[in-house]
Amino acid sequence: MMWLSGMKGSIAVTILMMMVSIFVHDLVRCAAPIEQPVPPPPAIFVFGDGTMDIGNNNDLTGGEMGDPPRANHPYYGIDFPGEPQNTNGRFSNGYNIADFIAKALGFVMSPPAYASLANPSPTRIEGFTGVNYASADAGIRDSTNGNMTIPLPMQVNNFVETRAQLKAVLGGRKPLNKFLSKSLFLIGVGTMDLLPNCNFYLELFPINDNKTEVQRLIEFYGADLEKLHSMGARKFAIINVGPIGCSPFVQNDPARNGGCDDGMNRLAGEFNAALGSLLSDLGTRLHNFRYTLADFYGFSNATFVNPLASGFTNIDTACCPGACAPTHSYWAPCYNRPEYWFWDEGYTTEQADKLAAVAFYNGTVFARPVNIRRLIAMKG
Repeated sequence: MMWLSGMKGSIAVTILMMMVSIFVHDLVRCAAPIEQPVPPPPAIFVFGDGTMDIGNNNDLTGGEMGDPPRANHPYYGIDFPGEPQNTNGRFSNGYNIADFIAKALGFVMSPPAYASLANPSPTRIEGFTGVNYASADAGIRDSTNGNMTIPLPMQVNNFVETRAQLKAVLGGRKPLNKFLSKSLFLIGVGTMDLLPNCNFYLELFPINDNKTEVQRLIEFYGADLEKLHSMGARKFAIINVGPIGCSPFVQNDPARNGGCDDGMNRLAGEFNAALGSLLSDLGTRLHNFRYTLADFYGFSNATFVNPLASGFTNIDTACCPGACAPTHSYWAPCYNRPEYWFWDEGYTTEQADKLAAVAFYNGTVFARPVNIRRLIAMKG
């Protein structure tokens, strides 16, 4: 939706309100039980950052740059079913967006975290639903939050190991390719690469190659997508970067006067536009490369225009601010969690993720060129 910025104010507002009207209609239409594709995918492979992580960071030891973020303490998981809730590693009060997309596909929740699996894994195909490789604070670059997390290239390398084991379990290359071509590769990453102070190495050793940072990131992202495609992946659901300038840690920065940071949001919009061009190019060049681009940026902005239409009363502060820091676990989060968009200073609530997943899976506005349901229905 960055194209709105070039229009006159009244025209842009009119168009945005029309999109919000369509968005609300989509939510109402999709409120009914989601129609599941037939047949469902054999597995889901999840990559990305804290929006997707379900516990891979729990046992990371960190490095010279510090400790990784972990969500294995109160009050993370306070609404997650079962006990104890706060050890599941999700940066949410409950399920996250990977869980809800998996549920829409017919699974119970996201496939298990890579770090929780025995090595080698899987040892049998029965009961195998995929693997979640995502890691909170991970970036597209290896050096983003370096030595603290599991960056996207390393996540892809972890998939290499899973793929080798799958080949043995399935009985060869042909059944493996068939299995992977029908599976969903769900990816959400890029936010950390765009945030200031998340790449100490780049600050020390700046790159002089006449390219913008967004151009470099897109090249790295494209290389990882091509690597996954070369290993048999065919169906990609890519979630773009949200309006990072509207996160509570930005809006509540005492050095600012409140409100969203337009510069940070423009950077996110630039990245998202380049990501869309990248996927279009890969769809043209690579055999059977099929994709959904899930527009979390646009979905968020549409919600912010009229939050009450989606049931939100708070879109700018965290439900669990200091309460979600390990040293402040005696503080309680907000009681009306379904009415909050943000769970902590950077991540969204279970309710926000649930609505986003519906829009991406079954909607018509914020998933292009097809929604996830139609993507899965395509031939591998």
